[in-house]
Amino acid sequence: MLTYELEQRGDANRYEYLYRCIRNDIEQGAIKAGEKLPSKRALARHLGVSLSTVEGAYAQLAAEGYVQAVERKGYFACDLAMPAAARMPVGFEHTSESAGSVRDLRSAVGLARPAGSAHSSDARGGMGCPPDEGPSCDAHPGPPLAAGFAGSAWPEGVFPYRMWARTVRAVLTEESERSLAAAASDAAGSRRLREAIASYLLGFRGMRVDPEQVVIGAGAQTLYHTIIQLVGRSCRLAVEDPGYPRLASIYRANDVDVVPVQLDGRGVSMRALRKSGADVLHCMPSHQFPTGAAVPVSRRYELLSWASDAPGRYLVEDDYDCEFRLAGRPLPALQSIDASERVIYVNTFTKSLGSAFRIGYLVLPSHLARAFRERLGFYASTVGAIDQLALARFMERGDYERHVNRARNRCRTVRAALVSALKASSLGDRLDVEEADAGLHFVLGIATDARDEDVAAAARAEGVEVVPLAAYCATEEARVSSCHRFVVNDASCDPSCADQAADALARAVEGAERAASLC
Repeated sequence: MLTYELEQRGDANRYEYLYRCIRNDIEQGAIKAGEKLPSKRALARHLGVSLSTVEGAYAQLAAEGYVQAVERKGYFACDLAMPAAARMPVGFEHTSESAGSVRDLRSAVGLARPAGSAHSSDARGGMGCPPDEGPSCDAHPGPPLAAGFAGSAWPEGVFPYRMWARTVRAVLTEESERSLAAAASDAAGSRRLREAIASYLLGFRGMRVDPEQVVIGAGAQTLYHTIIQLVGRSCRLAVEDPGYPRLASIYRANDVDVVPVQLDGRGVSMRALRKSGADVLHCMPSHQFPTGAAVPVSRRYELLSWASDAPGRYLVEDDYDCEFRLAGRPLPALQSIDASERVIYVNTFTKSLGSAFRIGYLVLPSHLARAFRERLGFYASTVGAIDQLALARFMERGDYERHVNRARNRCRTVRAALVSALKASSLGDRLDVEEADAGLHFVLGIATDARDEDVAAAARAEGVEVVPLAAYCATEEARVSSCHRFVVNDASCDPSCADQAADALARAVEGAERAASLC
């Protein structure tokens, strides 16, 4: 029976400390791969803790891929195969004493599929709507939208514009011309903002980052160009399939050989990645777009091993909506467990602050940070000095974290209302809500014989806009596996409209099915 001294947990709560103890034993081999863990009730009795404490620890271990839950049999330790190129992030270190507090938020893992097997038709050859830019409501005929689930813009009132306006005024009145000029002239961006980002990443993502590794840019798309300038256009670059369609277009516009790599139930297929001959993989391990899946820790270690197996290989870790974990605690970023410096981390404030804020950043391995200074240091910053210093102040004062917390709470409310309404609708027993515990979107599987594009068109006529998952696929194989699955971006949804939207979607599916039966 597992025995741990829970009274030595320091500031950590019981479930958090128990989770860490079991996780450490699995990583260190004290609990062997395939070994069955004690039942939740038995372990709770043995340790003298509540059942909910053990349930919380086991749920977190399962979400992160340390254990696998087998129905009617229990929990079994997974085979991690940790590479030498791994390290523990801040806040996740192996300890038997005083574990520090851990932030909440974590999404579930896996790529569950709904029932139904009818083939989906070609959905625009993989040119689906990118995560920041759903189709314009004005571009389509039909009634006003009850729920525009194709885009992810925040509704009015979420962003604290008055607070931001005060911050900008403070920059204009209090900052010297010298500080503004320095922020504008440095190719990597304002030192002050880079320090604020490094501090934020340490607390939120467990990443040890020197501000010299941070590069500020005018949004993720600008930073993708920077990545190519650093790794070279001669590389072969793999992208996830399904994935963000504009990503491949940007890389191809830079004369890069781009190859789509399929996903399996644990993220990017390692077999497909090795077969692709890629030198660089652009991936979204914490909340993949568009599937919403999270990569378990064992696959993360496999990816790090792949990257360290040959010179010139890199993982581009796109952490684009990592702030919006709605349940559990976050998996460590790939960058935080990379000891070989093969991970290029990219993130943007567009998701948290809104599309009007075109500010993103890279965290480069130290050798690439030096290369950036040597080869690209003659550039001026692509982000205005006032915006950079305002954001630095916004983060330093804690305003950014407070805004994200409020926005996250709103997302929880919206997601809970919408999922509840969908399950209560006439389609309830035909729906599979996938990956609903994280991010600003989730995937909705619908068991139906109607074609995906017909369902989407019927939904638009009912005032609800959804996008077939197949629209984000580059290959026919991926499109077939995405059949009858729809991407739902619910960030802009009003919770009071959830019932209306769910009923409208149900009418749309039933209408598309009636039309199909007449053909």
